[in-house]
Amino acid sequence: MKKEISRKFCVAPMMGYTTPYARKLYRILSNNSFLFSEMIATKSLIYSKNRENIIDNDCNNPVALQVGGSEIEELIKASKIAIDYNYDEINLNVGCPSKAVQKGSFGACLMKDKILVKNCLQALQNDKIEATLKCRLGLGRELNYQFFEEFIDEISKTGIKIIYVHARNAILSGISPQGNRSIPPLSYDFVKKIKNKFPNITFILNGGINNLDKAESLLEEFDGVMVGRLIKNNPFILKEVDKKIFKENNNLIDESIINNYFEYIKPKLGFESIFRLLSPLLNIFFSVPHSKTYKSKINDYMKDQKINLIEDLLIKFVSERNLS
Repeated sequence: MKKEISRKFCVAPMMGYTTPYARKLYRILSNNSFLFSEMIATKSLIYSKNRENIIDNDCNNPVALQVGGSEIEELIKASKIAIDYNYDEINLNVGCPSKAVQKGSFGACLMKDKILVKNCLQALQNDKIEATLKCRLGLGRELNYQFFEEFIDEISKTGIKIIYVHARNAILSGISPQGNRSIPPLSYDFVKKIKNKFPNITFILNGGINNLDKAESLLEEFDGVMVGRLIKNNPFILKEVDKKIFKENNNLIDESIINNYFEYIKPKLGFESIFRLLSPLLNIFFSVPHSKTYKSKINDYMKDQKINLIEDLLIKFVSERNLS
């Protein structure tokens, strides 16, 4: 039985970042944000001996498992795995523009074939889990609303209820994945228009949402927002999400957040690299003045696996600054 879940504020899937460890930290910070795994290729999901470390879901619900793939039998298996690991949703990525993903016949290149995307979604659908889609507006440098509408119209035939839209085109050659997050122009108007055309589908807006005030404002027009780099660069912003977006008191103290997270990761040291365990916290130094000394010390402590000293240093850092 599918659960009723709010997707008002979602943390975007980010390759190399939204690991099980990052999601644990995000959940400590916010009770209500809807979380995503990083995109996982269906072949890795099914055949990897390391699957447990890739998709472990340690009570971080609500959370979606995002997959990349276009092989129907693999997608059917992926949906069953998502259910086994207690995910609330399985999401098909047809928005990633990287060349590596294109070689695997998944990501944004699938938008060329709306019939195939429809078939892929049908393979994921199961009465025990929500099957959703994350896409772009289209492909290439020129915006084309007709292409976008025809694409959504075809996949709507699956009965899909939720679509996440990065409100830019994907440019499949000539620019990097990083460039694809900023160079193609944003068009929130396309998403507004499609939302009116398909009122039975919930559209979650992604792209260019670089602060919480903007997220809150967009929620007046859209069903939900999805934010990525803002949270990656400073996860402590999630404390404010519960207050601003969900109107829920959040009296977490930054030092206690660090303590809670380290309590979770310390038993995993030795089974997992210290960098992977700490990476969800390391971006708190992003663009913070005078943080070079902290970065240097943490690098030294990481080399020597001095986890307690790293914890003390991070507590000192957050206590000196209001990160949220």
